[in-house]
Amino acid sequence: MLKTLIKSRISAMFASMTQGKKNKKQKKLATGLLIALFVFLIAYFLFAMGAMSYGLCYMGLQTGDTYAVFTMAVIISSALCLFGSIFATKTQIFESKDNELLLSMPIPPKYIFISRMIALLMINYLLEAVVMLPCMVMYGVVIGYEPLGFIFSVVVFLLLPFLTLALSCLIAWVISEIASRIRNKTFVTVFLFIVFFLGYMYLCGSIGMYAGEIEDAMVDLSGLKNTALFYWAGDAMANGSILSLLLFALCVIVPAFLVYFVLDKRFIYIITTKKSKLKVEYKGNSERKLSAYGSLVKKELRRFFSSSAYIMNAGLGNVLCVAFAIFIAISSQDLIAELGGDYEALKRFVPFIASCVCVFMGSMNLVSTPSISLEGKSLWILQSAPINPKDILMAKLSCHLIICTPLSVISAIILCVALGVNVGYSLLVILAVLSSVAFTGYWGLFLGLKFPKFDWQNENVAVKQGFAVFGSMFGSMLFFMILLGVGFILTTISTILGLLVLIAPPAILSAIIHSYLVNGGCVAFENLKDR
Repeated sequence: MLKTLIKSRISAMFASMTQGKKNKKQKKLATGLLIALFVFLIAYFLFAMGAMSYGLCYMGLQTGDTYAVFTMAVIISSALCLFGSIFATKTQIFESKDNELLLSMPIPPKYIFISRMIALLMINYLLEAVVMLPCMVMYGVVIGYEPLGFIFSVVVFLLLPFLTLALSCLIAWVISEIASRIRNKTFVTVFLFIVFFLGYMYLCGSIGMYAGEIEDAMVDLSGLKNTALFYWAGDAMANGSILSLLLFALCVIVPAFLVYFVLDKRFIYIITTKKSKLKVEYKGNSERKLSAYGSLVKKELRRFFSSSAYIMNAGLGNVLCVAFAIFIAISSQDLIAELGGDYEALKRFVPFIASCVCVFMGSMNLVSTPSISLEGKSLWILQSAPINPKDILMAKLSCHLIICTPLSVISAIILCVALGVNVGYSLLVILAVLSSVAFTGYWGLFLGLKFPKFDWQNENVAVKQGFAVFGSMFGSMLFFMILLGVGFILTTISTILGLLVLIAPPAILSAIIHSYLVNGGCVAFENLKDR
């Protein structure tokens, strides 16, 4: 029974990526593109982490801090696992829609809980492998393992996801409990998630990673000894320290066991208790008359801000963009002072770097992508209403632009002011940001129209899963990574050329997609079927 539940849970997660009411040709195309994107992303992240690990191995050999290679990898992988699984944990454990159906069957509740925990653990292992495996391979090639180092590395690899899963469960539980007792559930959920996430990232970033100074292009990594749990993991993996492994294992196993024990005992209570909600007193007021297009835009905005899953999965790039801009602004003066005379030589790259931060973070905004899928079974209402399909599609695009443009432009202004970019280049940076925001909106809407996912029971599925969502995010990231690479090369010749690469191609592609949407896209929308 347990094996069947685990198999069905894992199969459902993978099948949801391409599942949908599409013909065979579309399914094959979506599956093929999905596999290609997976292969590219895995190859990219493996290469990136391998390159970073090689640099750390070289510095570790020079300074004697070989443990720092694994300590950094553990910090990065734990942050990635926590960020990548927290909402899945919240949905699967505390807010799953099939709880009542499964409880009505002759299935022990313990098996339901264990199957979900194992599925979440699998997600953590996949995310961890992208970071840890290249690091382990590069360490063995460049430095070489101690007799017990390799064995302990495998043990740490197997233990770490239990800690991140325990933290995900605790954070998701706190968010779910607090949000259920407050009227504005969406705002509270988003706010608490951001607080937990930024707090965790701040903790990882402030534990002494750069406690030493940069001398002769070499970073003193000794500050990583202050990271306790992460240092113990690195020391066990690099030096084969039995004491460090025992301390790390103790800090992982005890919290993981306590979280599992508490959730297992309260699982039935958690999934069956109907939490009370504050009653909203109705107050009549006048409503301003809007045009059909204005009403559609208002509907899209209301839907976005009423769903915490929609906000965090489709609009998180806005938060990260502002956070990075503020962080760079705070640390910019120290960096400029540290570079000294070299800063003048690198100054031509500053406007391009400011654009890179905003453009790349903005590629994570997917507001327009799931907007068509979210219509679900009510799609027929829009199709049968006396509304021009062009207005419907453009309203969904406008929602994306209204949500993403202000914060992206604000981030660009913060960076330009903090880094001392002149007015002319600042305007080009803002144009690059506007062009990228438009492209992500058009590209996401195009994929959402071509690969809609209407067969969802929970709107989280429409927002987080399916080829349209996956292709929109990683397709945009791939496109902008290519542009950033070309732009960086051209910036060595002229700053304006580098910025024009970030402005022109996204704007041209946006115009092409716009032409399709207002013509063939309208016909495609009218022919969509929700079943």
